[in-house]
Amino acid sequence: MKVALNSGGEQMLTGKSIIVATGGRPRPLPGTEFDGKRILSSTDMLSLNEVPQSLMTIGAGAIGIEFASMFKSYGSDVTVVEALPRIVPNEDEEVSTELSKAFQRRGIKTLAGAKVQSIDPGEERVVVTISDSAGKTEQIAVEKLLVAIGIQPNTKGIGLEELGVEMDQRGFVKVDGMMRTNVEGVYAIGDCTVQVPWLAHKASAEGEVAIEHMAGKHVHAIDYGKIPACTYCNPEIASVGLSEAKAKERGYEVKVGKFPFSANGKARVLGQNRFGFVKIVADKQYDEILGMHLIGPRVTELISEGGLALSHEATSESLLQTIHAHPTLYEAIGEAAHALANGVAIHI
Repeated sequence: MKVALNSGGEQMLTGKSIIVATGGRPRPLPGTEFDGKRILSSTDMLSLNEVPQSLMTIGAGAIGIEFASMFKSYGSDVTVVEALPRIVPNEDEEVSTELSKAFQRRGIKTLAGAKVQSIDPGEERVVVTISDSAGKTEQIAVEKLLVAIGIQPNTKGIGLEELGVEMDQRGFVKVDGMMRTNVEGVYAIGDCTVQVPWLAHKASAEGEVAIEHMAGKHVHAIDYGKIPACTYCNPEIASVGLSEAKAKERGYEVKVGKFPFSANGKARVLGQNRFGFVKIVADKQYDEILGMHLIGPRVTELISEGGLALSHEATSESLLQTIHAHPTLYEAIGEAAHALANGVAIHI
């Protein structure tokens, strides 16, 4: 396999098996390139030497939301623009609503269902023209503009085309459950593959599958529907499995259990009980847990119980039979399980 080197020239790589793990890079808006000065990628944001007075993020997925939350904490005037009807659109709808309320209280302006019509870099400010769902337009001038609308794969110029490795129209590598491409001995993992979500822990798990398969071990394919997603904003967001809406779309008769962090003692001690909740989605017929959705303090740590519940096909009954320590944040999961099984939590 011949690859082009960043320093120039080429190098031939040989081996019994090869893993392509070249990752991805931020994707710019069509017709607008990153300039590293005012129109920035997430990578550019990490190199800023000063906090901008004003910042707009285009895209309200995890990356856009995390930077919006971070720079508001630093003192920036922040606006978030999302083309879809709600921010964090991949999360449960109630989580989106709760985050919108929290951001509003923090002074972060969110514009969902808004489309970017034009971007003028300007001499001192980036001027962004935006239209809402009714067609009304407005112009917003900001010091820095973060474009966070997804990634593109780093698959060009590394010899994949010459080998005949199959990719989709965007350049993402197609793989099977063992992370094999269509070319014998060539595997691919991580952000350069078609498999979503594009997350670091997903890539690590794929690497383990590929290596163990190369070694001739018996390997289980990854269940991509049970990979936790975490958004490190304030308040934090974490989820695993199906949202309530997705479960209904798949034909499940759904039941839901919720518990607010406002009624959790540890959240009160931490002073983080104004917003947030635990929401558990289950199949009404068989009681199997289908998804867990959290927003609130340290939920990126608490989601581990949700992942374990899904991987072990837990039910609301088995969750509520698990004794949760007090006072802790994670006992909110036990309370939500009671609400799921019995229609009401105990301590509310």
